[in-house]
Amino acid sequence: MEILKQLNLFTKTLLIAALSILLYGYLCRITGIYFFWESKTVGWTLLFIGIGGFLFNRIKIKKAENEKAIGEKIALGLIAFGLLIQAIFIVVIPITDAYSAAITHLTYDKNLKAEVGNIQGFGLIPIGSTENSEDASGGVEGYAEINLIVKGDKKFKDVTIYLIKQSDSPEWEVVGVE
Repeated sequence: MEILKQLNLFTKTLLIAALSILLYGYLCRITGIYFFWESKTVGWTLLFIGIGGFLFNRIKIKKAENEKAIGEKIALGLIAFGLLIQAIFIVVIPITDAYSAAITHLTYDKNLKAEVGNIQGFGLIPIGSTENSEDASGGVEGYAEINLIVKGDKKFKDVTIYLIKQSDSPEWEVVGVE
């Protein structure tokens, strides 16, 4: 109960909302509810913000008691760094050529259409990674792994798509879809 005393009302509310949204995110996949599938990502983000709020409160309490809070400061820094990286990826991934190639491939994928129906759209929050490098001949090669939600008229599906770009090719090539 000592931990609960260290949480202010906003942090408690945020943590409860985060856990509720996370629970919904997992339950909607299990039960086949096709509404707000982005809730898992939103829930995890809110949970980490809530944990950051808890750590911030602990730092203030320890400072008032003249105690050191190095562990809390390090953890708060790591959470802030992680959230910053996530925000950058959420903004950057949709404007990459790899993402465009992934969306085009998924839009016309017959197996995916058979499973989810006509594709209505994609989730708002793509997650993943993409990396590019220049080879010795000056060509660009790369690898991308993108996780997104495919929204069909029958159902929704979480999809991970893997792409590569060869230095001698101008286009990204899909090498796998899970």
